[in-house]
Amino acid sequence: MAIRIMRWRWHWHWRSRKRKAEGKKQKQSASWTSSIKHLPSDISLDILKRLPSTSLFSVKSVCQDFYRLTSHPELILHHHHLHKNPYGLIIRISPASTASYINEPYYTNQLYLVDSRRGLAEIIQPKMKKKYNPGPMLSCNGLVCLLCYKKKLSPLRQYRACLFNPLTGEHKFLLEPGLPRVRESSHKIGTIVTSDQYFGFGFNAMTREYKLVRIVKLSYEDGRTYLQAEVFTLGKNGCQISEIDAPFVCPDQSSDVVVGGAIHWLCEDENSTGRCYSKSRNIILSFDSLEEKFHQIPKPNCEVCEFYNISVLGGCLAITGGFRETCRTHEVHIWLLKEYSWTREFVISQGFMRLYPLFLLSSGEIVMSCDSKALFCYHPEGDCFNKSAELDLSIVAICHACSLVSPFGL
Repeated sequence: MAIRIMRWRWHWHWRSRKRKAEGKKQKQSASWTSSIKHLPSDISLDILKRLPSTSLFSVKSVCQDFYRLTSHPELILHHHHLHKNPYGLIIRISPASTASYINEPYYTNQLYLVDSRRGLAEIIQPKMKKKYNPGPMLSCNGLVCLLCYKKKLSPLRQYRACLFNPLTGEHKFLLEPGLPRVRESSHKIGTIVTSDQYFGFGFNAMTREYKLVRIVKLSYEDGRTYLQAEVFTLGKNGCQISEIDAPFVCPDQSSDVVVGGAIHWLCEDENSTGRCYSKSRNIILSFDSLEEKFHQIPKPNCEVCEFYNISVLGGCLAITGGFRETCRTHEVHIWLLKEYSWTREFVISQGFMRLYPLFLLSSGEIVMSCDSKALFCYHPEGDCFNKSAELDLSIVAICHACSLVSPFGL
């Protein structure tokens, strides 16, 4: 009996202390919230502007007043630029079987957000009722454009596009039930054999609009090919579609490499075919999102065996290429486009092939992938690598900067 009384007293004492601690914590939180609420709005906004997007997302959950404050247009605009937020990674893990369909909840594969503050966090993806196959995953200025398509016997695939904020979970599908179908050429020249679609996703800070560019390559049975291009402008007026002049060359993959409001692709020079073809003669295709025109960007004036890829490092357009001086010596060079001229910024002599720079850390180190098999952190001062993670063909990693921008606010 005495033991039961002692246990009851101990339990009552513990619950009493817990209630007092919780009450004290709530009073402190209420006092702090009340003090912030009574501050002038410009001072409160100035305080919140100093926080990263990931911390602002946590602040939104404190109370309704904080939710309204963190949703202020001035604050959203402040965090609406890439250079304001640190970069992270979005990792997509696909199923082992490439023939599997997408079903509820949107992907049978998984998405993870990796950053320096939250570590590894699984992303809750948008849901879809119908079955689709995964397509390109492009990131720009806080939003991810998820593209998927129906698997049909026809070569003209129909894509769906979804604007998605991995941090807030907000998403918006474009143009139900999907992007417009690809139209056939007006020249009746036969049957379409293949139809390839490549996309570009970017943001124009002047107009505060996102641009989704689609380039279509139609190949007919007689060997001739035709290019089509259209742009989807995503802003306050909804989604506007406009046909534009096709580029002079077709890319071989989708791209979210955006510098100065222009989207860039690394394309093969179609004039270099057969035995004379050399990957060192690749072309950099650029799309000006303001003029909605395609241009060619000159490459570095150098001798390389092959240009691997283009990316963005430190806000500059970067191109990576392999240089082989002898049969045994191999180097990887990275050039940056600074003030309309190319500068060779990094020379890597570790013998790695097909390096893809992802982003530049504040410490000067570069996060990059190698042959899509591993993630590395490169130290330019010591010309050495630290391996971060092993990858395989079912894992894709893209660069992403978190933001509070909402796809519904466009």
